[in-house]
Amino acid sequence: MKIKYFISLAILLIAGSLLIGCDTNKEKVDEAKQDVNQANQNLKDAQAKYDKEWAQFKIDAERKISDNETTIEKLKADIKSTNAKLQANYEKEVSVLEQKNTELKKKMSEFKYDGLDKWEEFKQGFNQEVDVVGQSLSDFFSKKN
Repeated sequence: MKIKYFISLAILLIAGSLLIGCDTNKEKVDEAKQDVNQANQNLKDAQAKYDKEWAQFKIDAERKISDNETTIEKLKADIKSTNAKLQANYEKEVSVLEQKNTELKKKMSEFKYDGLDKWEEFKQGFNQEVDVVGQSLSDFFSKKN
């Protein structure tokens, strides 16, 4: 008789453990779903932030490149009024700067987002290159005058 009660008690404990375990698993599944939903929302927010930042960056970079192109055209016109000896050197320098500006434009159009680290690296390097070309154009123009 004691064995019957013992077996019944063991079965009851096992069944109770399973029922409690099922509730715990259900809670874990619900928690996991919430985590996934939160992660998806964070991803959407990050993508929206990147899209906004990229659009602004692109506008600024295109403006700087356009300004460089305008300066290059002015320099080409000004070079024509210099003496022949300096004119060849100036044309060569302007040609190099014009090529760098064209490369920047190409680099901008070919960029593909490949993670935050690559984006930050590209942004920093690109800005630095644009600034170098712009500064070279400014220095060239100021040296000339």
